[in-house]
Amino acid sequence: MSMNEFLWKSSDAAAEIRLLVEGAIALYEGDAMGLQSMAHKNQQPEAATAFDTIGTALYGLREKARLLQMLQAEVAEDVPELLTRPQVDCE
Repeated sequence: MSMNEFLWKSSDAAAEIRLLVEGAIALYEGDAMGLQSMAHKNQQPEAATAFDTIGTALYGLREKARLLQMLQAEVAEDVPELLTRPQVDCE
């Protein structure tokens, strides 16, 4: 696999990962945060801590995905020939 092909494939995968993480965060913020509040009110600290840990992991993963995409963009800018999408065999 050429560096060009690797960059394109890894960029596509990173974009998909980022979308999945953003979707998971949206669900977490929409549903799980309410459940976390209920766990606090019902004096279930283990459940509240679990929801908090899940949120921390999701936000951390989003930052790693952002960093990966930023680094890929920097590499592509530094080596302009990598900006040409390679021909991909349809399998």
